[in-house]
Amino acid sequence: METLQLHQDRSRAPRPGPMAYRRPAKTAKSMPDLVGAAWADLEELTCDPTTLAANRILTAQDVRARAFDHLRTRLVHLHHQHGWKRIAIVSPEGGVGRTTLLINLAFALSRQRELRTIAYDFDLRRPGMARLLGQSSAYDLGASLGSDMPLETHMLRQGMNMAFALNTARADRSAELLHRLKTEALLTRIEEIFEPDLMLFDMPPMLVADDAHGFLRTVDAALIVMQADRTPIHQIDLIERQVASLTNVAGIVLNRCAIAEHSDRRDG
Repeated sequence: METLQLHQDRSRAPRPGPMAYRRPAKTAKSMPDLVGAAWADLEELTCDPTTLAANRILTAQDVRARAFDHLRTRLVHLHHQHGWKRIAIVSPEGGVGRTTLLINLAFALSRQRELRTIAYDFDLRRPGMARLLGQSSAYDLGASLGSDMPLETHMLRQGMNMAFALNTARADRSAELLHRLKTEALLTRIEEIFEPDLMLFDMPPMLVADDAHGFLRTVDAALIVMQADRTPIHQIDLIERQVASLTNVAGIVLNRCAIAEHSDRRDG
């Protein structure tokens, strides 16, 4: 598993934008038994530990999982500080470990029992979460986004506080599906039923298509994932400016970071 370095100084003060009026404050908390029942109705996720290990999905006992615990703590802090709920995971290009990072982060969040998290595979061009989790069933999030089919039909739960919304079908009109107003309505419905504290979205690479650009206007912040030994400095600045023009920047994560590797060695 690549080591990580989170550049927290890249985080910015909350920016004004569409999210300021997107979700009105709740006047009353939903009945806990209804929310719990909604989670219990989801099909349970069953994973093969060998498959997870082969796909670099780490257990809590793996020392390399500490990096994701630190990242989890950072996001939870931003959630409490700014009220951020919807976090997009973006990258300039593919192959930098974005989806692997998201899944490991989701499992790290699942270990905080008081938090509810839902992770969505919104890379409708090259979905990968189901494969990394070793799930062979067919899921089509694009079909749900383009119809009245509830998103929870594609959700599998890990325990009672983490769920993955999986996808195995490529969508022909992925950008249009993610940009339409109905997608916002479907996500709001999920928030009303399951009351997640955090929602993570695995997005297509930003330099490949405009899928993420339009969708970022509906999230509270974005976490940028890059590869330290592959992504040039000018590209980091370019993507950060693009993301900052659309939503808040939660931080930049560098995979295969030499600083983190040396730090791990000193830590024993």
